[in-house]
Amino acid sequence: MYPNLTSEQALLILQSARNPDKAYDLFAQAAEVRDKVFGKRLWWSSGSGGIFPCLVKPRCSYCTYYTEKLFPTDVLLTGLELIESLGIQQFHISGGTDLDEGYDEQLLELVQAIKTRSGLKLEINLGPSFRQETVLELKKLGIDSVTSSLECNTPAIFARAKPGDSLERRRELLHHCEEADMPSRSMMLLGLGETDQERIEHLFYLQQFKKLYQLRLSRFMPFPGTLYKDRSRCSPWDTALITAMARLILPNLEISLAAGNSNDDIPLWYLAGGGSQLLGVSITRKEPPATPDVDVYAIGEGAYVVDKRQQVARVLEGMNLEVTCEMPDYRALQSQF
Repeated sequence: MYPNLTSEQALLILQSARNPDKAYDLFAQAAEVRDKVFGKRLWWSSGSGGIFPCLVKPRCSYCTYYTEKLFPTDVLLTGLELIESLGIQQFHISGGTDLDEGYDEQLLELVQAIKTRSGLKLEINLGPSFRQETVLELKKLGIDSVTSSLECNTPAIFARAKPGDSLERRRELLHHCEEADMPSRSMMLLGLGETDQERIEHLFYLQQFKKLYQLRLSRFMPFPGTLYKDRSRCSPWDTALITAMARLILPNLEISLAAGNSNDDIPLWYLAGGGSQLLGVSITRKEPPATPDVDVYAIGEGAYVVDKRQQVARVLEGMNLEVTCEMPDYRALQSQF
């Protein structure tokens, strides 16, 4: 265990663990911490991107996930009722961002509409698209958490990757959540150019946020048509190493996988101390191709609910892990550490 780990010590551990022989010990330590705080159980979550238009200009240098149209509320509600009927308990409302006018009123109206039709627990991820007062209103409405994905906490790299966005506004949103006593989440996008030292500093920066309950890790993937189309794909080994370091530095956080990862990344992530949330069901505006062990439900206007839990379960076969729809009580678990 590393109860009083310094940033200098953490950097040495990370650099040493680039040798696989050393990484075995790091992964074992990280998994031991995970098991102590959360146990070995995994649970299914759900979500959707592209609910609100992304008005960030210029566009982020790597992004293809944005939409310019508001997701129809009636179709979304139909999808959420279906997701709830599948036994899922939580849904992530994600994308996009409006730094100028904000999505304060629209978001509150949407949440109120959802609450009248669904018992799903909701998480919000629209970047810094709303005021501190709206965070307080979301808390009153019973929102589970608000996400502020820093993605990269090094200003120069952030500015190159996200020239139309604001790192400072994203940091401020985490502080707003602290002041509102609102649980928060964040995300690191691995592969934008942060050095090992900058990644460690990023993790230690997050230590100050006591309401932060989850850190999501995304593997950079180059997409045709973006400015970063020729940038190298982030290695799954990097993701595993940062998963383990995040577990040691932020032991009582949920360390989850985010966009850019595939089902095949799950075993190494879990081995490195990741857990315990898995995305099992999602809403998409594009009809997915027919795939074994994936159930697809049309919900109207070209939108679909995609249930890939069977597919993910195939990847987990032989690992002797329980996967359930029941959410853990994070506050109770984290208070034990």
